[in-house]
Amino acid sequence: MLTRLKSSLTLRIFLLTFGFIMLACAITYGAIAYLTPISYTALLEEELDGQAAALVAGLEKTTAAECREILERFAREKNAGLRLTDSAGLVWFDNIPQAAGEETVASEDAAAEYAAEEGVASEAVVEEDAMAAGSTDASSENAASVADNTATAVEQVAVSDAYGGYERRYAVAFADGQTANLEIVGAMKAVNQATEAMRTLLPYLTCMALALSLLGACLYSRTITRPIVALSRIAGKMAAQDFGARWQKKRSDEIGALGESLNHLSENLSGALEQLRKANAALQSDIDRERELERQRTAFFAAASHELKTPVTILRGQISGMLAQVGVYQDREKYLARALQVTARMDGLIREILTISRIESSHYDMQKKPVDLSSLLKTLLAQNAELIEQREMLLTEDICENVLIYGNEGLFSNALDNVLMNAILYSPPGAEIRVRLDARLLCVDNTRAHIPEDTLNCIFRPFARVEPSRSRASGGSGLGLYLVRCIMDLHGIPCRLENTDGGVRFTAEIGKQSYKVRP
Repeated sequence: MLTRLKSSLTLRIFLLTFGFIMLACAITYGAIAYLTPISYTALLEEELDGQAAALVAGLEKTTAAECREILERFAREKNAGLRLTDSAGLVWFDNIPQAAGEETVASEDAAAEYAAEEGVASEAVVEEDAMAAGSTDASSENAASVADNTATAVEQVAVSDAYGGYERRYAVAFADGQTANLEIVGAMKAVNQATEAMRTLLPYLTCMALALSLLGACLYSRTITRPIVALSRIAGKMAAQDFGARWQKKRSDEIGALGESLNHLSENLSGALEQLRKANAALQSDIDRERELERQRTAFFAAASHELKTPVTILRGQISGMLAQVGVYQDREKYLARALQVTARMDGLIREILTISRIESSHYDMQKKPVDLSSLLKTLLAQNAELIEQREMLLTEDICENVLIYGNEGLFSNALDNVLMNAILYSPPGAEIRVRLDARLLCVDNTRAHIPEDTLNCIFRPFARVEPSRSRASGGSGLGLYLVRCIMDLHGIPCRLENTDGGVRFTAEIGKQSYKVRP
């Protein structure tokens, strides 16, 4: 129970609210039960004070013989007990009920007899009144049955308890010169009845207070804690990086402001985390790309070192043989020419390596300007026309005029020259070379040629060759198409090499980088 009480805000608020409501009801009931008799008695005393003063003033305007009617009317209207006695203690009027066991010493006709027999000695009057009272009491006792004795006593006690709390005594001087003492007792019956009614209603009021406390505590705890529980769930989902939960209720109080703040916090955190994910993804992509470039660079220079090692070894052997004039190397003119060819091939390979290294450098600044691709392509075809004729090939041109691109003319010339040389050198004699250029595509087809499908996937890699033997007699350095891909990528031009029904086709999509000038 204690664990649940500590972990449940709803239960704690319910119990606290229930306790507060019950305490408030108990305090209210106790205050009413305690203050009602006091306040009622105070009001009664204040009212009777004024009425008693008026009664005394009225009695002083009458004679002793006429006062009985006034006293009876006052006692009946004001529900008060009155006792009028003379200076000797003789009771002229008394309607105050006596408690059980007390004797009433009164005479209804005492005042009248006293007034009628003016001048008679006080002792005679007292004796006569005592005898009259005795005869009256005797007749009353004879009339009452023994069976009613107990009931009468109880009734007298009850009636006697109905008076009390307010008691005043006044000296009255009648108009005929007589003086008397007036005792007024306020009726407490209404106060006692109210107190008894509250005691009777206490169980019912307790049940009502319990029901009200339970209902109020339940409603209050649910009203207060329901939005707090909802906010707690939203915060928990946010902690689990689930930002889909939102505060949907429209409230203008502090809880509503807290809900809106949670919504803004969720949106900001979601945006920040999304940006962080994108940044991390971009960073990871950059790292992977840098690693791949480093791997390619390492592989490239390893392959370049291997490619350079062979011609250097050949050149060193030829020169050593010629210097020693050993065997066939005595014919220096012949092997000097071969050595020159080897150095020329090494020079071309080194130039390609340097070009590729410069292009792949992050600090490479490519100077761009409008390049007339149509004119450049025609110039390169004219330079290779003699080689095409030597290999007895057919050249077909479909070149659209005034096709311009924005790029580096030297690099483009190098790339196109490599493409044309590959088409010429890797096609059998008598094949056809087709060159087509428009504002969208540059296509170079060489017929009667074929590249194995497994080689097409790596044809643009450095030092890749179509021949499995990788012979330099039947192939170049293996950097030509790799250099073409680097130049095209630098200009943002996609390119591909694919087999067709009639041969092999190189395609460069220049549409995004080119524009045609009207003649």
